[in-house]
Amino acid sequence: MRIAGAVAVAGLAIAMYVSTPAAQTGAQSQTAPPAPQATFRAATNLVEVDVVVLDKEGRFVPGLTVEDLEVFEDGKRQSVQQFYLVTHVRGGATSPDASAPVLTAADARGRRIFVFLFDENHLSNESLARVKAGAERFLATQFGEGDVGGVYVGGAMYRGRLTTSKVELLAGIRTATPAFDRRSDLLVAFREFPAVPSEADAIRIDYGDRRLLDDLTEKACTNSPAECQREGGTQQVHNKIEDKAKEYVRFARTLTSQTIQKLNVVASNLGSVPGRKTVILLSDGFFTDEVRAEIRQIAAIAARGGATFYTIFGRGSDGVGGRTTDVVTAEPSTVTTHDTAEDGAEILAAGTGGFVVRNLNDVSRALGLVARDTSNYYVMGYQPDNTVMDGKVRRIEVRPKTTELRVRARKGYVASPLPQMQNIKIGG
Repeated sequence: MRIAGAVAVAGLAIAMYVSTPAAQTGAQSQTAPPAPQATFRAATNLVEVDVVVLDKEGRFVPGLTVEDLEVFEDGKRQSVQQFYLVTHVRGGATSPDASAPVLTAADARGRRIFVFLFDENHLSNESLARVKAGAERFLATQFGEGDVGGVYVGGAMYRGRLTTSKVELLAGIRTATPAFDRRSDLLVAFREFPAVPSEADAIRIDYGDRRLLDDLTEKACTNSPAECQREGGTQQVHNKIEDKAKEYVRFARTLTSQTIQKLNVVASNLGSVPGRKTVILLSDGFFTDEVRAEIRQIAAIAARGGATFYTIFGRGSDGVGGRTTDVVTAEPSTVTTHDTAEDGAEILAAGTGGFVVRNLNDVSRALGLVARDTSNYYVMGYQPDNTVMDGKVRRIEVRPKTTELRVRARKGYVASPLPQMQNIKIGG
């Protein structure tokens, strides 16, 4: 299969393919169900919103119609011109009696597309090993016929393409290697004498909070007078804490800049691929304090192109830094007194309609949660009342008409025309 056309990746025009072994192609052509009878609008300024609808027990709700949901843009109710269900439940549609058209993997718009994005600068050796093993198990057990995948590793899409080949995806995953310099290395130094309690404290010191610097110095020398003396006294401890904090912030900014660039490339270059794209960010978190606006912009760009971000933290249940015991969360945290490492991932997920998975040692299970979430959803399409594609971010809110339902959908998008959709064709 080939996606006709080219996608610019890191400044280079690289053709992106979806390749299928010939034997698999033949099998698909014999077993694939007929294309659903549904009419789709092709306007590049049509806004499509993927909506996951759950009941109070967290189960997907089938059988809904366009009358059950409302969509608002910048607070104004929009007229929905397109509504359909995408399902990957074996044996057919989740709701065969639903009035909405139903798409399956037989249609390019209904394919499951998984992009694994390795944040190598922020994954410790242990975390990287954990997420690689989980991704490999996911491919072996849950990546099915008709699914499409890609691996963004080392600053580029592996082999410059998407593929249905598990062998190729496994090879891509196995190329992920720890960065030479990582955020986790500096965090180790935080725990050494004289300690800096958190990233938030380092930021405050870097911004010139002398009172905090004095307090940490006094605490260090009061609690460990012998070590304070070995360092050369109070002034030397004071200088070391300040240097440690400033070095961390300087280095963290560099690593975060590289991660932001990766996120931006992926978010910007999936818009021409039909259907929902599930981008799985594998990370331990990154320095977010100064880049919140950039991350929100990336989320809005991704949302416009139909990409949904999910984040799986590689630390596992024994990792340091998790703020809650929740495994899955859909909303960004408002906590500002601790490290900000998780905030960027939460902004991305909430902005695009995904969620964050934390505190799971079995990453294949975490990926299973993501796969289940992207296997059943509704799509609402509308022509915005404000038809000017001015590049600004517009807010979206999807509301159910009954309190029995809970919905999760992207929170906004960048008002810009979509690139022309490129057909995915099965071939040798």
